[in-house]
Amino acid sequence: MSQRSAIGKIHLVLFTMTLVVSAAPTHGHDREHAKHATPPAPTEQTVEVRLHDEALVDQDGQRIKFVSDVIADRVVVMNFIYTTCTTACPVGSAIFQQVQRQLGPQLGKDMVMISVSVDPATDTPRRLKAYGRKYKAGAGWIWLTGDRYAVTRVLEGLGAYPEDITTHPYMVLIGDVRRDVWTRFYGFTSPQQIVAQANHLLAARQQATAARQP
Repeated sequence: MSQRSAIGKIHLVLFTMTLVVSAAPTHGHDREHAKHATPPAPTEQTVEVRLHDEALVDQDGQRIKFVSDVIADRVVVMNFIYTTCTTACPVGSAIFQQVQRQLGPQLGKDMVMISVSVDPATDTPRRLKAYGRKYKAGAGWIWLTGDRYAVTRVLEGLGAYPEDITTHPYMVLIGDVRRDVWTRFYGFTSPQQIVAQANHLLAARQQATAARQP
């Protein structure tokens, strides 16, 4: 698929979701969330985060530490979803599908993509696995759930804990744990902008490493 085709596909997804959100009645948990599904324009903000190395559970049912095992020493691209969401989360996951394709072979090595459930009581590993299949999630894209306390602590440290999952604004968090540099994007940021920020962080890391060498 050409880059123009990929961009067109994302635009079509966003346009379609806008129509769905605008035209279809919303019920229950998505009524308020729909208000955040199509923000006017994506924005970005440099932020500070606290990484809590809690034991979570991935889409394969394996218990893994959030920092030690999942992030490790990599540049991370992260979003926050729940599988019963029918508004913003599917659009964000479709964007991440394109990010996965564009990052290519460096994903899973120098970089990792993470989707953290904000509804761990509902989102079992099996549900996350099935949800990830819809977006052709590969090995470098990790889906996390777990004990509510552990998930809440991780989300709070990242500034992503929602008091009410139905009203949480869609966001993407991109950072380099080694240099402790983090940027939060609100709204439907394009795959190209997400990939550009991730590549920027990786390049800055490599330059810093080269500068320290004799």
